[in-house]
Formats: sequence, structure tokens, C-alpha cells
Amino acid sequence: MKLQDIVSSITDFSAWSHVQKIRFFAWYIHSYRNQERFNQADIRAYYDELYLDKPSNVSPYLAQLRDRKPKEVVQDKGGYYLVRQVREQFELEYGQRQTAIQVERLLLELPDKVSDLAEQVFLQEAIACFRCGAFRAAIVMSWNLAFDHLCNYVMKLHLTAFNTQLPLNYPKSRITAIATRDDFNELKEFEVIEICKSARIISGNVQKILQEKLKRRNIAAHPSSEVILQFQAEDFITDLVNNIVLKLV
Repeated sequence: MKLQDIVSSITDFSAWSHVQKIRFFAWYIHSYRNQERFNQADIRAYYDELYLDKPSNVSPYLAQLRDRKPKEVVQDKGGYYLVRQVREQFELEYGQRQTAIQVERLLLELPDKVSDLAEQVFLQEAIACFRCGAFRAAIVMSWNLAFDHLCNYVMKLHLTAFNTQLPLNYPKSRITAIATRDDFNELKEFEVIEICKSARIISGNVQKILQEKLKRRNIAAHPSSEVILQFQAEDFITDLVNNIVLKLV
């Protein structure tokens, strides 16, 4: 994984102190360059790679890490290395983040493909929630983005087919036809999905994706003891963006 990709996922990296950055670069050298030792030149090179203002002398900062109790950096004849505990802390927080980086990049590339103002708002909130680790909220906002996109898709291209099918599926519905985007609020989300499938606006596979993600959204949106983990949010977002937002155009 490229250093820039990991750093891009850390919102406040530029504000880190030199000690924090050097410790981070050391971890990257160990974990992604498979080097057991590093030197001052290695650290300076990463400052240059990221176009960061580097200290005139790296040595005092490495000395701070070496002289701390407990030590965070050890120096021997081969150079410097991070102690195991520090490596494990960085690995836990920043390691194995390739999927998260891909998901964030997927979201960040969407604005050019999403023109509706409401969808733009949902997208920005989904990005903000995902970045700060609020995965339950990220699932809710990603669903809002995808469902709003579905409604806009119907409004733009398939309104006649939808309105023809609506009374056939739900003859007792409070609304008999959709005239504006807000009219969809008179229907339940699962009803909109069912009508779209019956009217052949979406395929059976898309229907299954939406139904499954709606159930997951409901779990995330309502108070419960269930824990929403990062990989669940990543899977949820990737599926909805690739199979709904990018396909229904």
C-alpha cells in the first residue's frame, strides 16, 4: 500500500508533531517496506515524498522516542526500530486499511456522478460518518443516498411505469400516483422497491440488494445492542454504490 493512500485517510495528519510523524513513518517502514531497521535518511525521504516541511535534524526526535520510559524506539548497530507494543498500536489503528481506503475513494469520486442536491448532502454526510468511524451512521446515510438515487431515477426515466404499477401492487395506498419527489414519502421504502421490481424498473438482483440493505439499515437505525463493525459498513457502502448509485443512470 502506498504511504500517500494511508495518510490521505488520516484527516489531521498535517497537524501531527514531528515525533508523531516520525513514529508513523517508522511503523510504515516496518510493516510495508519489510525493513527491520531504519535510519534518518529513510525518515527524511518520507517527508519529501509527502511534500511536508521536515525538521532540519531528525536525530533529536528519534532521541526523544529512544529515551522515553518505556522506550518507543531502540537503536542498535543496524539502525533504529520501533518496539513491538508501538508497532501493534499502529497496526491496530492504521494497518489493514486497504478496504477502508478503497471505500472512501469510491465515495470521494461520486460527486461528479451525482448531480442531485439532496444526494450530494447524503453523500457528504456518509463520507464524514465513515471517516470518523461512526459506522452505524455511515450505513444510514449511505442508504439515504442510494434510496434517494432510486427515487430520482424513477422520476427522471420511469415515472409512467411506476404510476401504472403503483395501484396494482397497493390498491389501498394513500397515494395513487407520484407527481413530485416528495410524494415517495407517502409510500414505505419496501413498497417503492416492490413497485419498481413489478414494473421492471429494476431487476430481481437489484431488488434483492435493496431489500437486504434496507433490513441492515433498519438494524443500524434503531436502538439495539448489535455492534456495527467497520467491515460491515464497507460491504454495505460498496454494494449500494456499485450496484445502485452507479448502475441506475
